[in-house]
Amino acid sequence: MTSTNSAKELDPQLAEIVRKVAEVGIPPPFSGTPEQARGRLRQAIERARAGKTLPEVLSTEDVVASDEVNGQLIEVPVRVYRPLAFQGRIPTVVFFHGGGFVLGSVELMDDIVRKLCRDTGAVVVSADYRLAPEHPFPAAHDDALAATRWALKNVETLGGDPLRVAVAGESAGANLATSAAILVSRESPRSLVAQLLVVPGIDMARDVSEIEARGIDYPMLKPNDLRDISRLYMGENMTQSTEFPPSPLRATALESSPPALIAVAGHDPLRPEGLAYADKLAQNGVPVKVLDFDSMFHLFFGMFEASAGARLANDQICQSFSRWIEAYSSEGAGCSAATFS
Repeated sequence: MTSTNSAKELDPQLAEIVRKVAEVGIPPPFSGTPEQARGRLRQAIERARAGKTLPEVLSTEDVVASDEVNGQLIEVPVRVYRPLAFQGRIPTVVFFHGGGFVLGSVELMDDIVRKLCRDTGAVVVSADYRLAPEHPFPAAHDDALAATRWALKNVETLGGDPLRVAVAGESAGANLATSAAILVSRESPRSLVAQLLVVPGIDMARDVSEIEARGIDYPMLKPNDLRDISRLYMGENMTQSTEFPPSPLRATALESSPPALIAVAGHDPLRPEGLAYADKLAQNGVPVKVLDFDSMFHLFFGMFEASAGARLANDQICQSFSRWIEAYSSEGAGCSAATFS
């Protein structure tokens, strides 16, 4: 399942972004206070989005998803996106944004989710999970599980098809997506038809010194950024980083997990994690397909307005995910919402 391809030269338009970031001297993404880091990200996204036309969807609706996790009622703000061709029973995808469990929001990742909704023709439920360090582990994982259970229980008012409910996420969000998928599928096998994991960060106990020893200058996600992510999210629970959750790569009993489409990037320190997880799922009998974008860096999924290559990669991911859902829904995956009531 793993790929042995070495990375191609970085996409030239992405390389120009890297050059400009270095030229301006933008601080590391998690430096300063969380408010300062979030403010820098917000300003960068707003500048990049200025004058751009957002992918068109039929409607968006902000609601609150809720379910009980470990005996506690968890409420998660979500934004529900419905595609233009919304008629009959269509898939439902629960999406979790990236940002190292510290940055990002439904609003900031609005363009990414709009495109996912448009290109897959699915209703997308984008979760505004709690962020660290104000809300350390297991807050985001609890929110992800609650949002996924809620979507399964309410599928008739979302996409309408209980045979086509999936999860998706980018980076830290991919960790949340697959973590929720593992737990939900253990409770009710085949309740989820598929999972999409884009540049997944799925080992909170990763050996960052091993990444440094590779001697590769990864753009836009450095080894110290990975240390910051673990420190800020795990907090006082750092000793639990080797467990599942929060580390799906270290989970056992994965055989009930939904078929996985995993996208990795050649210029990404997390690429080996994604490939190792693909292997582990396959060894547990889970259908897996890897999409290997060897000229991309970690953040490419949201760069479709800045790079033609990133747009093509994003297009391929969305189209492949749509086909993946259809292929495995035809095999009878899924269960009724009553299972989760």
